[in-house]
Amino acid sequence: MINKKIYTILVFLIIFIGIILRFYGLDKSPPSLGFDEAALGYNAYSLMMTGRDEYGNFLPISLRSFNDYKPALYAYLTIPFIKIFGLNDSSVRMVSALAGTVSLIFLFLLLKEFIKNKWWRLVIFFLLSFEPWRLHFSRNAFETHLSSCFFTIGIWFLLKTRRNKNKWWGAIIFLSLSAYSYHSARLTVPLLLFFYFLDPIKIFTNKNFGIALRNRINSNWKILLFLGGFIFLCLPIFIANNSSLLLTRFRQENVFNRFYPYAPKELVNPLSMVYYFSGIVSGHIFSSISPINLNQRIYAWVKMSPQFIPGMGMLGWIEGLVFIFGLGWVIKNILKSEKYRFLIYWMVAGIAPAAATWTWFHPLRSLNIYPALEIIVALGLWRIIKIFKPNKFFLIIGGLIILVTIVFTINNELLYSAFENHGEYQPGGFKEGMPYLKSIQDNYNQVIIDSPHSQNFVFLFFYEAMDPGLVQKYADIRPKPGIEGNLDFNFDKFVFRKIDWPKDRDLKKTVFWTKSSVTDQEVEVVPGAKIRMKVNNVLYHTADIITTE
Repeated sequence: MINKKIYTILVFLIIFIGIILRFYGLDKSPPSLGFDEAALGYNAYSLMMTGRDEYGNFLPISLRSFNDYKPALYAYLTIPFIKIFGLNDSSVRMVSALAGTVSLIFLFLLLKEFIKNKWWRLVIFFLLSFEPWRLHFSRNAFETHLSSCFFTIGIWFLLKTRRNKNKWWGAIIFLSLSAYSYHSARLTVPLLLFFYFLDPIKIFTNKNFGIALRNRINSNWKILLFLGGFIFLCLPIFIANNSSLLLTRFRQENVFNRFYPYAPKELVNPLSMVYYFSGIVSGHIFSSISPINLNQRIYAWVKMSPQFIPGMGMLGWIEGLVFIFGLGWVIKNILKSEKYRFLIYWMVAGIAPAAATWTWFHPLRSLNIYPALEIIVALGLWRIIKIFKPNKFFLIIGGLIILVTIVFTINNELLYSAFENHGEYQPGGFKEGMPYLKSIQDNYNQVIIDSPHSQNFVFLFFYEAMDPGLVQKYADIRPKPGIEGNLDFNFDKFVFRKIDWPKDRDLKKTVFWTKSSVTDQEVEVVPGAKIRMKVNNVLYHTADIITTE
């Protein structure tokens, strides 16, 4: 009884530490919002104030946003936090922090399905609770992280249906919520349910293939009800929106779009295309489970985005290597254990959305696989522990390495990453300068904003908590659906363009937000011109606010 109480207390202690690490200093690390975070936050604010998104759409299921049609569920769940804490960095990220905490709880429940020794399970859970991806994605407003949380809960219910048929409702509801949270799950979930229904590895390795297939269908036809239930619950996604618009993001990012018309003419024939695409897709699949990608390697498109984890990969320093050990064990016993086969199906289904796009290794699009990777890491650790359990020296050295890794991971996420995460898609300066801009703009006829970043308007919306009614009034002049790139538009007194100081200095009653080459001396020689504020983020001088009278 005492041991049980101690065990329960330790489980709750690990979860409590997880809560602190996810909610502490959300406004400081990462130090600035990304474009998508600001868009989700402002749309949540607009929905709270008017029941409509920034374009004036009433209670939408998808947010048009940057013409990428984000799933709206994250924004809806953010509304209570904005209502309580106001529109700020922390309130926008709280849904993700809460999702990370809930996902942590269900990781522990999933580990119970695979690791039977409860004390070593607890040790492994302690290690996995500090995985870099878990901390980092919990501290950013990512729809995919919310989707991953719902997906993990749905997986736990799905595994439980083998012993308790009454759990099917939980699987359907949470897997459907996953699809309402992020695009990737709309492919991953039906694919996983199909694998779960068919169990292709077992069937295709059976000598009596036809009989095995027929028996599987006869004994598991009810699983098709899961798939039917999922499709039924997700119908509003396509009914409430133009389905062709929902595919906008896929059309922008799919691998076929990057192949043609840019491929050499020698490749544009059926045989070469099959060979070429097979190589690309298989490369994308294996890049998602490559130990070096999971451990350390950072690609340019990852580094220049909010998904960048400075100094580390998605998993810790040693987990990528342990993953190889665990995967070998899973493959070795794959025909003996349905649960091990399920892990393979989980990975394949989770990687599929990322494999269909042109980018090599894109964690955001394959985030649903990471709990499966962690379980495989747990199996690898368990095998290593069983081999070296009598060796106290090995256990002490291993424990010290794990402890150092955990300390570094926490320090890296809460401190170091605050000074690194200022990529192209997570610019600084707007957070620091917009409040001052708001305090003076009513005294001037126009505000000209010149920044090297696209979609600057969303930071203006967010940090000024701009009246949604004003923003919605200009919906018709904004770039139409299907248009990519810079979507800035001029509205009210706000103009987004490059500043040409030799010409623009003659403008009267104007505020300039600029990161151009305008020097202090050039401003000082203009009568009535004044540098009101030098805007600095945690790294560098990022903009000047200049006024003319």
